[in-house]
Amino acid sequence: MRTPRQILTLAVGLGICVWVLDAAFDAVFFYTGTPFLALLVTDVPAHELYIRSLIMVVFVVFGFVTARQARQMREREREATLFKRQVDEATDSVYVIDPETGRIRDVNETACQTLGYDRSTLLGMSIAEFNPEFENPADFQGFLESPEKETLEYYETAHVRADGTTIPVEISASEVTVRGESSRIAIARDISERKAREERITHYKQAVESSRDLLTAVDADFRFLFANEAYRTFHGIEQETLQGETLDSVLESEAFERIEPALRDALSGERVQFEMTRAHAEHGERVLAVRYWPLRDADGEIHGVGASLRDITKRKEMIEQLRQSRERYESLFDSIRDAILVVDIDRHIVDCNLAFTDLFGYTLDEIEGESVSVVFESDAAFEAMEESLGQHIEDPTFVQTVRYQKQSGQIFPGETSVFYLRDSDDEITGFIGLVRDVSDRQARITQLRTIDRVLRHNLNNALTVILGTAEAIARREIDDPVASAERIVRTGEQLQETATKEREITTFLSESRRTVERDAVVIVENIVADIRERYPEADLTVDLPDAQPIVAVEYVARAIEELLDNAATHSDREVPSIQVSLEATDDVVEIRVADDGPGIPEMERRVLTGEQDIEPLYHGRGIGLWLVHLVVQYSDGTLAFDENDPRGSVVTIRLPASEGSTDERTAE
Repeated sequence: MRTPRQILTLAVGLGICVWVLDAAFDAVFFYTGTPFLALLVTDVPAHELYIRSLIMVVFVVFGFVTARQARQMREREREATLFKRQVDEATDSVYVIDPETGRIRDVNETACQTLGYDRSTLLGMSIAEFNPEFENPADFQGFLESPEKETLEYYETAHVRADGTTIPVEISASEVTVRGESSRIAIARDISERKAREERITHYKQAVESSRDLLTAVDADFRFLFANEAYRTFHGIEQETLQGETLDSVLESEAFERIEPALRDALSGERVQFEMTRAHAEHGERVLAVRYWPLRDADGEIHGVGASLRDITKRKEMIEQLRQSRERYESLFDSIRDAILVVDIDRHIVDCNLAFTDLFGYTLDEIEGESVSVVFESDAAFEAMEESLGQHIEDPTFVQTVRYQKQSGQIFPGETSVFYLRDSDDEITGFIGLVRDVSDRQARITQLRTIDRVLRHNLNNALTVILGTAEAIARREIDDPVASAERIVRTGEQLQETATKEREITTFLSESRRTVERDAVVIVENIVADIRERYPEADLTVDLPDAQPIVAVEYVARAIEELLDNAATHSDREVPSIQVSLEATDDVVEIRVADDGPGIPEMERRVLTGEQDIEPLYHGRGIGLWLVHLVVQYSDGTLAFDENDPRGSVVTIRLPASEGSTDERTAE
């Protein structure tokens, strides 16, 4: 399309051409005696001048009108192009629809992307084909014929995408007429995110409304933003009268004056917690645990305060009752030899006696308010007890053996008698647990089973060797009776050594086992010197500090000796390599014995650490390691087994470090 200026220039040019052409015709046919130039410019006859001027004016006017129309058409085309570009780039889906049939005449790119169809597929489709609301063609036809189709604002429905998924949309539509043709323009906005937010808000609202805690929020002027049913019921106010009310109009003046400083602290960005007593219309004085926190907008600006109030009256009453009971029965409470632990309904520690402190190592100040899980060996043990509490809820008490963990890290079995604490309405308000350390009982049971298995195994093997060799000597079937007799002697000595260790264990378990302060460095040095004399072929190295006091039973030297003797005796190397090291970390002293032998069997280790019971296939290399386990256990220590690199075992004894003063306690 030519520009308006070009059209106007062309029209003027055509007018000039007509002027010249008319002058030429006049010179040739009508005025043969007059020069051409005179007829063109200077001597133009009057009637010719009039005709030529009129023609020129016509051409100029025609050119001006045509140029103006061209300019208007160009502007309309530009506007149409711009409009189409804006529609195509719009974030909402735009549909141009035939109002009579409901079929699509045009769509923008967003509609194609949203529905998952290409443009050619959408053109000619009916709205009813992807709107499940109009699955029945009669419904859609009825809609097209209804007055609603003229103007539709913010109508929510759903569209089905090409892949079969459904998205919620908000529709606005109106009738337009272009070039005499009526069309319906519909704009569809995907409101999936808004719907998801509304659903989350609904869930939050349901959670808030159903909460037993009193929940509310106020703006910076302390006007209510919302309050849940528990809060409204407690204060005796209706939802309809809450909006716009101020906090001081609901609370008593004394109560508001007390909480106002805390509210202002929350408005300044702090999180505030405190307890207060409030009067309830039906239940009297109630103790509330109050929490305030700042409410922030999207820009992080504080615009109000959120509040949570929890009625802890029963808990406080239970604690007070327990404390009063303790005052009445404090002597009895602390004189009971079993550890007593009192917990609330949420299994948080409320009280304990002196026997608990002696057994577990915790004072009440250290664990009060903590979850009782802190004294269990594992989460599985904690959850198993919770399951038992639910199973025996109809029983006044039950007994269960649980594996506990002391503050030192030592694991022990505790026979636990559980009693339910109930209020006047027979509602459970807490639990009392009496814990008795049954390590001795289990140790003796394990000792009997271990000794039975090991002695039976070793005794059978030894007697088989002794009797078989003796019979062969008696029948004179052996060429070297001296060597055979020496074999009988060695076997008997091994059997005697096993019996000696069994007597050591029996003596250890039957006597009082005091823990005393000893210098671990002196103990290790003396034992190493003795082992070097007994096993001169062994490569024995030590890494010790100058001194390191420990607190352990007096048998601790025998346990360390057994580890070194075991490493040398069971080595499969010509030159056994044994390393002994001692290191203190925090309040614990670690004594490590590492060797390059064949290692300690997995079953042996699991039995010694309590992870596995004695089984028929268990024979054990001996009962020396069992003695080590008992000595460490009654020293409030732990025993650990690891693989050495590249081969062998590392046995670690962890014992309490001395605090500098002799600590002698009787561990019965």
